[in-house]
Amino acid sequence: MNYILTTIGLSSLTNGLREVLSVGEIYKYSNMSENDIDKEFKSKFDIEFEKLKESLSSKNNEELKRLSAEINALFHFYKNGFLSKDFHKLLITDTYLGKKSAEIVEEVLKLKGISNISIYSPQDLKTSDIESFHLSLSEIVKDLSEELEGYKSSGYKVIFNLTGGFKSVNSFMQSMASLWADETIYIFESSKELLTIPRLPLKVDEDIFKEKIEVFRYLEDGLNVDENELKNIPKSLIIKISDEYTLSPWGEIVWQKVKRDIFKNLINYKIIKYSNEFKKDFEKLNDNEKFQINKMLDLLDKYKFSGEEKFNLHSLRYHSLSGEIASKYGFEFYPFDGNDSRRAFCNEKDGKVIIEKIDAHLK
Repeated sequence: MNYILTTIGLSSLTNGLREVLSVGEIYKYSNMSENDIDKEFKSKFDIEFEKLKESLSSKNNEELKRLSAEINALFHFYKNGFLSKDFHKLLITDTYLGKKSAEIVEEVLKLKGISNISIYSPQDLKTSDIESFHLSLSEIVKDLSEELEGYKSSGYKVIFNLTGGFKSVNSFMQSMASLWADETIYIFESSKELLTIPRLPLKVDEDIFKEKIEVFRYLEDGLNVDENELKNIPKSLIIKISDEYTLSPWGEIVWQKVKRDIFKNLINYKIIKYSNEFKKDFEKLNDNEKFQINKMLDLLDKYKFSGEEKFNLHSLRYHSLSGEIASKYGFEFYPFDGNDSRRAFCNEKDGKVIIEKIDAHLK
């Protein structure tokens, strides 16, 4: 089975509507939201778009290939027929025309028997505003890194189809592919041959991340970091936006990748301490459970350090206890994802949270 991420550009629209709409006008409105597009153009576009979408079922494979670079690449990838169990992620810009272009690709996939499709539009992903664009790229990494790891661990092969899309987005996605994709595919619109690039062996130096783990953790969520703490961090990993430092898109890519390895160990957090019993409990966990509980400890530390409720997510749910159990433990939180009923039991002392033990839900 394959997880195929396809970056979506405008070729489905420029090729499919060029006889009824000006290609120049399509590009003119390419970075706009629905409400910002000229009403006269939008009215005509919507009518012609629906006609195009309805016509797809009557087109043969060669006609569909000519419709867009993205579709052409997928046909060449599936030489012997599309696989219905594959999962397709369509990455689009946060624009009206980006969404419409993806709907064409989605419809073609459905016609070929694929139903597991997700159109993914990161907030503010537009190429017209550089600051918003950088922040959106970082959000892509946060959103996709765990999803990609999950599919890989379930036996999926991860393919990045970077044939379509905008150059500025695709150059970033190629960097992301170097760490997460098993292979990357390209094809030129008029070509009949698919270019496949296997994953290249790439070793990330984790030393700076281990040395500055607290800095990277705080930068990840926009918490204030002393500028002196940034001195030895490569400039390629951080970026300054509106007088505040955050991880650069490349920094986010590398951090999310190395974090999975770093979080397999017990981390020294600013506000958190561990009992000996908890340390023994931690060592009994598998690597995925260690990663999960560190994600929650990371949130708990940020919550107690900043006082911001946004870190006390429903998945964490750090709260005080009452009843008989409160005589031994003052607080608990959910240390694992999903339906796991185990809890981490805690006490607070001298401004610190002491993680006491992991156990079944006690009443």
